[in-house]
Amino acid sequence: MSSSTNDPAGLAGKLAATSRARFSGIDAKILLGGEKATSTVMAMSVAPGMGSPAHISHDESKIFHVTAGDLVFLVGEEKMNVTVGDTIHVPKGFVHSFVTVGSEDAAMLLVATPSGHDRFFTALADLEVPHDQDEVAQVCSTYNQTIVGPPVAP
Repeated sequence: MSSSTNDPAGLAGKLAATSRARFSGIDAKILLGGEKATSTVMAMSVAPGMGSPAHISHDESKIFHVTAGDLVFLVGEEKMNVTVGDTIHVPKGFVHSFVTVGSEDAAMLLVATPSGHDRFFTALADLEVPHDQDEVAQVCSTYNQTIVGPPVAP
């Protein structure tokens, strides 16, 4: 069988950034995503003091693998300090948040299953700054995300 028969979506092989989403101190290189992908893979850098508000991803489970820097994560009710080499699992439906601590950017590889988180990031990046909270709420609704609080405190 040819590879095109085994991979009709044409997604097999070495991953490279197909696009980029930047917002709120996060710079995400989208390595895998889109309608045909079964998961989203992004290489993210997060500026010091920046991160994600506490939110629930209702459709995706996520794995974060830290490749640089230090962060504080909230998963459910557990707050944890993470560093290079640590891997965090967030099942769908769990509250989660993260913030970079220290003076250096943190970096993570994010894998979200099923695919779709790349489109959420792209939609947020397309919003004008400063963000209009009604527009943020509309993007969250479109991609089945719920913001439930501020970023986790370091």
